[in-house]
Amino acid sequence: MKSKEKRNILILIGVGVLIIAILFVCTRGNKKEEATGGNPATEQNSASQGKYTKVEENGSIVNTSEKLHENREDSGFLVSNISFEEVNGETVLKARITNKTGADQETFLGNIVLIDKQGNEIGRIPVRVSNTQKDEMVDIEASITESYANAYDFRLEK
Repeated sequence: MKSKEKRNILILIGVGVLIIAILFVCTRGNKKEEATGGNPATEQNSASQGKYTKVEENGSIVNTSEKLHENREDSGFLVSNISFEEVNGETVLKARITNKTGADQETFLGNIVLIDKQGNEIGRIPVRVSNTQKDEMVDIEASITESYANAYDFRLEK
């Protein structure tokens, strides 16, 4: 065989492999869309969705548990204005806390302990609470890159 014929054969083989790779990628993508009704976001959200969640139009998963959103006093802090949602695979709890310990508190690392309906711990999210004086309010935000949006309740541990 001449070098020109070898080169043409190699080009044909390369084009054939490229066409097969493109067909493989395209058919795998169609199967995912069919399984989720043509909406890839549905596949991502279905794993996180549960009894205490709803999916917003922007794709975020918002916790709807009334128990989780109730004001509570934990570790001497009043926890209020609670929001709990999952956005882009990150579960975020935001709240306002008021120092009701009767004394000024130094910054501390605590945990948001997530609880299911039966009272079992299902996860922990670390949280940093800033210096607070007696009866002072501060905002906290705790996040983790795991899906806990369907929690029933939580408690703040110091």
